Amino acid sequence: MDILKEIAEKRESGHTFVLATMVRTQGSAPRDVGAKMLVFPDGSISGTIGGGNFEKMVIDDCLGLFKVSDQAGRGDTPTLLKTYRFSRSGPEATGMCCGGEADVFMELFSPPERLIVFGGGHIARDLVKIAAGLDFRITIIDDRQDILNQYLKPIETILTDSEYEENLPPLDENCYVVIVTRSHVVDRRVLARVIRENVAYLGMIGSRTKVSETVAFLKAYGIEESLLSKVHTPIGLDIGAEGPYEIALSITAELIAARRKATVSR
Repeated sequence: MDILKEIAEKRESGHTFVLATMVRTQGSAPRDVGAKMLVFPDGSISGTIGGGNFEKMVIDDCLGLFKVSDQAGRGDTPTLLKTYRFSRSGPEATGMCCGGEADVFMELFSPPERLIVFGGGHIARDLVKIAAGLDFRITIIDDRQDILNQYLKPIETILTDSEYEENLPPLDENCYVVIVTRSHVVDRRVLARVIRENVAYLGMIGSRTKVSETVAFLKAYGIEESLLSKVHTPIGLDIGAEGPYEIALSITAELIAARRKATVSR
């Protein structure tokens, strides 16, 4: 398989990998500039940048990027540019006797962060416009096909039932969940379904009164107090927002704060 095609397919399917690219050579080197190799978390590879101990050293450095990624904040992309020397001794020596050297650029690609929006109405439409520049993979869920028809690719859409029980996508730590359906009752039910999921962000629209009622509802539903504290509601940073666009802007600001692990007052 062509490695560029494979890169696109791996990213689309949500795989994590490091792309290692030969970006400079001097003297004798095992491959030319532009040679690429994919390295996966288990140490397996696709493609080659030259083989031998040189390639092993690059693989080990790529595996080190996975460890860096585990410690980095969301949105950070670990990279490494390193010079390898094809000599038997000295700094970054590969043990090879070609006599040249090569620079390899390594970049980690993680599964894209996903913005999952329950409800496709006015706030969602403005939220999509603003969040489109934040590299989220965006999915809109609604029970109205005519509403979903307003969203164009690359926005993904899911048609569900009126209770938002069918066709719900799996959620994980890469997901930012926004609940803005047209019904307070449905909002609560959706929240009750997703609150136990390990997501990066979970927010629900609502007034202070609605929040109090929702907390009581969730407690009666059997939701633990510790889980309630992770819900951002009323959703968005308090900027005095009025109207769908300003509310969407305040939500986007809170998404960024969650991504950067910033502490903000509510």
